[in-house]
Amino acid sequence: MSWSEQVEQWLGPSATGPVDRLSVRPGEVTARVAGFEVSLIRTVPDDALWDRVCAALASQEVFRARVLAGELPVPVGRVCTMFGVDLVPPGWDALVATCSCDRWDGVCAHLRTAVAALAAQADRDPFALTRWAGLDKGALRTRVMAAGRIKGPSVSEETARDNVSEAIIEDAPDPSDHAPDSAAAFWSAPSPPGPVEIPPGSGDRVRAAAPGALADELPPFPRPGT
Repeated sequence: MSWSEQVEQWLGPSATGPVDRLSVRPGEVTARVAGFEVSLIRTVPDDALWDRVCAALASQEVFRARVLAGELPVPVGRVCTMFGVDLVPPGWDALVATCSCDRWDGVCAHLRTAVAALAAQADRDPFALTRWAGLDKGALRTRVMAAGRIKGPSVSEETARDNVSEAIIEDAPDPSDHAPDSAAAFWSAPSPPGPVEIPPGSGDRVRAAAPGALADELPPFPRPGT
């Protein structure tokens, strides 16, 4: 399913006609259709919801790589919906739609034409939908990149397939990520080896071969006959 099909699934059927201007900004799509001014206003999710979405995308390598490469595959929309951000509002009831024409008894052809133009724009640039939802392409990529640097909660693929709204697993910190002189590196370092056991009968030659301070720590060995 393409992005235009997603738009038409929730806001269709669309209509065709001349669109003189189409503009998408956070919370509103405006257009001039056949000389009439059209506006499609939606709610913009707050930062907390967007943070959850970006953390979920960053936790899945395939989504993180695609978004950071400047791509927005359709399955990303389903991840967004799972975490409370609808890139396409689920129906006209979720919009405040206005047109300067004199038809007030329903969704006019000008509004449907604007939706068709938005659907076509979404196929060319899917980030138009994230911008409408409050986060443009650059901001979304920045947040996903930042979330990917934080070793924290991530979303399991199995839960995502089952459409469970929240599922978080803890990612174990990688000791190699810590600076060698940091406290985190100290506490994550492997345990030191135990003391070396000296074979019986090694005698004083072990002490003689041991360097300085180490020799001082070795216990004396009994001499034969003592």
